[in-house]
Amino acid sequence: MKKTSKIISIITVLCMSMSMLTACGTEEKYDYDLSEYVKVGDYKALTYDKISVSVKKSEILDEIASRCQAKATTKSVKKGTVKNGDTINVSFEGRIDGKTFENGSSDDYDITIGQTQMIDGFTDGLIGKKVGETVTLNLKFPDDYHSSDVAGKDVVFDVNIKSKEVEVVPEYNIDFVKENSDCSTLEEYEKSVKEDLLASKEESAKDDAKSSLWNKIVAASEVIKYPEEETELEESTLESLKTEAQTNGMEWEDYLENQIGSDEEKLKEQIATYAKDQVFKEMIIYYIADQEKLSVSDKEYSDYISNMLDASGIDEDTFKANYGMTIQEYCDQQGLKTALLYGKVMEKVFEYSKEK
Repeated sequence: MKKTSKIISIITVLCMSMSMLTACGTEEKYDYDLSEYVKVGDYKALTYDKISVSVKKSEILDEIASRCQAKATTKSVKKGTVKNGDTINVSFEGRIDGKTFENGSSDDYDITIGQTQMIDGFTDGLIGKKVGETVTLNLKFPDDYHSSDVAGKDVVFDVNIKSKEVEVVPEYNIDFVKENSDCSTLEEYEKSVKEDLLASKEESAKDDAKSSLWNKIVAASEVIKYPEEETELEESTLESLKTEAQTNGMEWEDYLENQIGSDEEKLKEQIATYAKDQVFKEMIIYYIADQEKLSVSDKEYSDYISNMLDASGIDEDTFKANYGMTIQEYCDQQGLKTALLYGKVMEKVFEYSKEK
């Protein structure tokens, strides 16, 4: 995955975390008295199912195996048998009517079986052969081959399989533990892994609880009236979707057909229908935020964006070159600041709530 695409995925997940707010859209401040527009249900006396998580020994071992796999390396070996998917290094000489021809030979050529494009029969003819073996392949160039000099002609390739790449997964032992952690024993490392898994499960369960609490708040709330200007989201949402299409390397018409399953006019109708639901939910977020004196400062927002860039190893210029806008412009368009505010709101709601 490209690093810039990784950032897009992070932003998308954050927006989705707003319990299906229909479209993140551009930032809306709702800097007026929302009590005239929405009646928000009680958010201070809610309950959620008791959070109880555990970790099995098998899960610890699976996680350790996964960590070992993540540290796997590849090395070149001069033994073994060629299988589909293997990357091998070969030398080959091609002859037509007993004579070599231009671009028909190589002393050092990497091939991934099943992926590298060669003429029919070349890579398949190497499957099952041993490293070190020389294989003679009697083949034929396709009639429509790009070089008319060899198109449609019979060819003989002598291929020497010099080596193949194999994956080396480190063994789980005390050396692995000391190299990849601060632990000094296997028991200590496994305890650490268990703690990590418990923390992850607890966080996931907490997120589920927050989602349940959010749904209760929405169900207990109602719209008094809609701020008309807040529901006019067609253009901003269309721009957001067009950016998403560009991110995925798709033409807008193809994106509409394959991802949306609609034409632009029908899409606008759908956006208009969903806009009110989005505004309703956003008003709940901003109402609670106002009541609890919660906000996302400009510094918090810019720091969060900067941290995303740093974690992905790219700079703002690279992002802009890829997407035609700054990372902050993209985040504004996607409603990331509202998503971050939602996170603060639901953390406060969770603090008020009690386990059943």
